[in-house]
Amino acid sequence: MKNILLIEDNKDISQNVKEYLEMEDYCVDQAFDGEVGIEKATRGDYDIILLDLSLPEVDGITIARKVSQKKNTPIIMTTARGGVDDRLLGFEMWAIDYLVKPFDLRELLARIRVHLSSETTGVNQEQACIMVAGAEICTEKRTFRNKEWEEVHLTQKEFLILQKLIDQKQSVVSRSDIIEYLWWTDALFEWGDNKLDVYISNLRSKLWKAVIKTIKWVGYTLWE
Repeated sequence: MKNILLIEDNKDISQNVKEYLEMEDYCVDQAFDGEVGIEKATRGDYDIILLDLSLPEVDGITIARKVSQKKNTPIIMTTARGGVDDRLLGFEMWAIDYLVKPFDLRELLARIRVHLSSETTGVNQEQACIMVAGAEICTEKRTFRNKEWEEVHLTQKEFLILQKLIDQKQSVVSRSDIIEYLWWTDALFEWGDNKLDVYISNLRSKLWKAVIKTIKWVGYTLWE
């Protein structure tokens, strides 16, 4: 049974989500404020965290930042604040997805299933470390050892881009595929793809020249 931590200060919403997910065979632990949320998120073992952005005591962004420093637990933000700036801030803090209230519980369930499935499938999840372009990627720690064998820490988005390229290393991965993989399908319409350029540039600076090859007007592939 998968374990979910639900950090939500509205007790009615929290209870509705908890009861619905438990009917779908998930085990749901609750926290109603930020301090308790941080305590549980950093000390417990959860498969995914549902995190409200606006919380008493400690806000969701602070919680996400602290969790990302200690854990690789996927975070789905749930909040009434649906502006683009709020979403981007959430994604910068390791959120893998974002749902604006009020949301349909069926959609929440679908997104949970998608993200939990992606955590347990794929070539890179089957091994703790794999070799790419003459260097080692350690998937459990989300680190990359370059040719000088120095350990480089990657952000979640950087790691996910690399993961996508590894999973499809025999082909070119389009920009739109990567954007959908990182930010769900509505990102294509809301943000365009300028944000991806920033992540690709940061990732290249941490790896080495030309490890990610650009195929003009198409996308990217790994150089090996």
